[in-house]
Amino acid sequence: MYRRRGVSSRTRKLVIGGAAAALLGSALAVGTGMSQAAEQGNAGAGSGDISALVPALGFSPGDPNATADRVGPTGVNVPGRCPPTQAQVNAQVALKNADLPGGTDLESRIQRFEKTLSAIQDLKCPASSTTLLGRLKSLTELRGNANSDNILRDLDLNETPADKAAATGSGDPAESGATGNAGAASGDINALVPALGFSPGDPNATADRVGPTGVNVPGRCPPTQARVNAQVALKNANLPSGTDLESRIQRFEKTLSAIQDLKCPASSTTLLGRLKSLTELRGNPNSDNILRDLDLNETPAG
Repeated sequence: MYRRRGVSSRTRKLVIGGAAAALLGSALAVGTGMSQAAEQGNAGAGSGDISALVPALGFSPGDPNATADRVGPTGVNVPGRCPPTQAQVNAQVALKNADLPGGTDLESRIQRFEKTLSAIQDLKCPASSTTLLGRLKSLTELRGNANSDNILRDLDLNETPADKAAATGSGDPAESGATGNAGAASGDINALVPALGFSPGDPNATADRVGPTGVNVPGRCPPTQARVNAQVALKNANLPSGTDLESRIQRFEKTLSAIQDLKCPASSTTLLGRLKSLTELRGNPNSDNILRDLDLNETPAG
């Protein structure tokens, strides 16, 4: 017969001590992982994903040291420090959203814009320091639209109906109704007339639509880029082509005049806000340096 021997006190202490050490190690590993995520400013979504999922702000970042206002992309004054950088907004979105929708369906797109606007407000900047609000409204208007799936199918991940035509400057010159060119050659006009910054309206529309500045405009506005180009050419024998400040300002002013000739308000485009960012350079001793870094019709506002 064998007599069963009990576990010694020393053995019990060693076993308990080993288990405690293992638990402590696990806790430290979890704690370290959480700390690293917090340091990266991304308690939810992975930073690699966020850069692709957060919509672009649509306006150049402000100067964090600015104390005066600047003209925002919608033509109203915003704090000169706004908007934040895209990287700051990305980090804030990641910090607040464990699962940012990544789908191309309408509601996923809308949620990404809404969460980005929320992050901008968290960073103490107004929505009007970006173009997000107007672009979001062009998405929410698709709710209940029987053709929304087809419209979305042609858009990139964070592209909106307001972005697509504005980016491409779409429009057929044959649609203009003013094919004559009493002034500048048509080949030059396409390069000289500033982009309208908003998708063309539906010429058959009878109801209003939300314009890029967040106010209602006639649903038929703005005209196509091609119609505006033709109208500018028709009225201007010599459209300034220089990169100096006054030439830039004149091109914007003459384009706005053409839009009014075509019975559409300036608020159906982003031209007014961009023009204001140019006229504010008058008297600025650094204006030449600022303009040197801009393309032909680019403005400090974008």
